[in-house]
Amino acid sequence: MQAQGEQDRQRLVRVARGQEAGDLVVRGAQVVQPATREIFEADVLIAAGRVAALGSGFQAARTIEARGAYLAPSFMDAHVHIESSLLTPAGFAAAVLPHGTTAVVAEPHEVVNVLGGKGLSWMLRAGETSGMRVYASVPSCVPASEFETGGAALDAGAIAELLKTPKVLGLAEMMNYPAVLGGNGAVWEILAAGRASGLRLDGHASGVTGRDLMAYAAAGLHSDHEATTPEEAQERLRAGLWLMVREGSAARNLEALLPVLRQRPRRAMLVSDDVSVDELLELGHLDRLLRVCVAGDLHPADALALVTCNPAEYWGLHDLGLVAPGYHADFVLLRDLRDFEVLETFVGGQEARAGRHTPALAGGDINLGPHWASAKFDVPPNWPVMEVSATQITTSVGPAGSGDAKLVIADRYGRGDWAACWTSGTGLRGGTLGISILHDAHHAAFLGGSDADIRQAGEELCRMGGGVVVVAGGEVRASLPLPYAGLMTDQPPAEAAQRLNDIRDALASLGCTLPYPVTTLSFLGLSVIPALKLTPRGLLDVTAWQLVGGQQAETA
Repeated sequence: MQAQGEQDRQRLVRVARGQEAGDLVVRGAQVVQPATREIFEADVLIAAGRVAALGSGFQAARTIEARGAYLAPSFMDAHVHIESSLLTPAGFAAAVLPHGTTAVVAEPHEVVNVLGGKGLSWMLRAGETSGMRVYASVPSCVPASEFETGGAALDAGAIAELLKTPKVLGLAEMMNYPAVLGGNGAVWEILAAGRASGLRLDGHASGVTGRDLMAYAAAGLHSDHEATTPEEAQERLRAGLWLMVREGSAARNLEALLPVLRQRPRRAMLVSDDVSVDELLELGHLDRLLRVCVAGDLHPADALALVTCNPAEYWGLHDLGLVAPGYHADFVLLRDLRDFEVLETFVGGQEARAGRHTPALAGGDINLGPHWASAKFDVPPNWPVMEVSATQITTSVGPAGSGDAKLVIADRYGRGDWAACWTSGTGLRGGTLGISILHDAHHAAFLGGSDADIRQAGEELCRMGGGVVVVAGGEVRASLPLPYAGLMTDQPPAEAAQRLNDIRDALASLGCTLPYPVTTLSFLGLSVIPALKLTPRGLLDVTAWQLVGGQQAETA
């Protein structure tokens, strides 16, 4: 007896030949074919969730009149941390489906750093009920480096097993580039597991150039999304790496890299990486990036290739990314190819609708240790100041004494460790922002305020089971609970975005000038992004790969 998939495929052939009627025909569309850079008028015939044929004279059970609207493949985000939106996969789908995104390759190292391998399994299960296609890559750096200790750790053996999981497409971003270049044995075992899987190996080489970049590519990595200048982007393409151009809430690189994209590089795509729910609802998702590209003189078909056929090819998803016979009928109807206003989004030939939430996993509570109630957060007097950028996840080094807002990172897993340093560039003059989503170990982070406000913000995070909170003068000004591992909410996107806007307004009233303060703060502890980052163990000089005034890391 034939499997259902084979029966559907044979029916698709009969429908394409005109021997049977299809399920749906979209008449009178302007079809955008990014693979050939064409736009042409055609009807699109669909059966069994796939495209059967393009042409005219088709018969189907149902007809949609496109009336000249543009019909293009729906969009794929090839590298995204769903947790950074603060939404579950179902919530994320509700936010992005109206903007034309129907497929994502999730890099779930947020929930995996908190809950281990079961976090990856949860993400894929949650994706199945979300209403969009959710694939994943296996986190390669759990923890991100030897300077971080989170809620879980994955060695090469565990990663090799997770790489066998259905809908896993590769090894996720290898952030610990110092260990790659230095020959660290544990990291190279992870790379070997990735190579043995035959899947993609995503890169992450922030600030790496010259011979070090060549060495990083020679280790077997296939992509990079850390280019911030045209020179860095071109260097990555010349090294054979696929260029992922990132435009998220904390790192905005698209405008700077448009000169490279105008050259129509064959191996490039657009990704969001980390994007907050308030920005998704305010500005859009990949449709916003397409508007920027076309305004920057890219042909619409070339821009669409960056979010359709190119990412599908990179990830080996051979039946996604085009409107063509045999491909999944995932497409969008667009009013025009300038504003990319989405009239309707389709998944498998059906109007896209967000699905249901999957219950949260046990674990992931916030435990700041037994001495939190009396903690004092003193900064060593000679430590440099972390200069914060509003548009990048990198930081720079400022002289001691130039800081204006204290940063505290506290272990959330009950070990009772914390460290503090001074920052500049946030504008915050009073009050405390506290969060439990801190890349990548997801400790608790606190920006600004008195010791009393920081302690109260920590207590509120514990009470909520994780989240975001603003405390000033002993008063909770605004908050957003994140009960899913302290990272995500199942609130509707509009409600979550409103609470984030309330948080942003509360911080603005306290002087904060960051456009997306929660997202910016969430990267100030990531130990593999230059130049300074703070962990519960102390202030890390990422460039020197050592704690300030302390330990030098082992690289071999």
